[in-house]
Amino acid sequence: MAGTITSPIGPALSVRGTLLQVGTAGSPETMYTIANATDVSLPIMADTVDVTNVGNLWKVKIPTLLDLGKISFKIYWIMEEVTHRNSLNGGGVPAGLRYLLVQQLVRDYQFVYPDGNNSTDAFPAYVTGFAITGKVGAVYEASIDLTYSGPTVPSLV
Repeated sequence: MAGTITSPIGPALSVRGTLLQVGTAGSPETMYTIANATDVSLPIMADTVDVTNVGNLWKVKIPTLLDLGKISFKIYWIMEEVTHRNSLNGGGVPAGLRYLLVQQLVRDYQFVYPDGNNSTDAFPAYVTGFAITGKVGAVYEASIDLTYSGPTVPSLV
């Protein structure tokens, strides 16, 4: 039985230092880090089509269209934080996530990984979910959902 193979680059990469950023609508675009982000999820998947025919013993499926799926993250929500609130803000500051949801505005987003090379996954998306939770003895949080919006092809490392 073969032993464990470790990447020559390293055994793992800490999530600490990852940046989740949103762009401004202006030109040139400026990317701003979303404050207090945690628990990020960036799925990549493909739709599949069943192409099983009468000669197959097992189902046969092939991938078709690619999809970023449900992009999600949480924030420790601060009502008046520039990147969180329901405000256009103005100038070179980005609109808040709640504003982007309510106004149904697409923006560019990027995950910048802390690998020392600025490896980045970038894509246009809409904010399609903003669920606030709070309980006694804890802090306010919000679960954010983003939905990829083409036709711009995502830039993935």
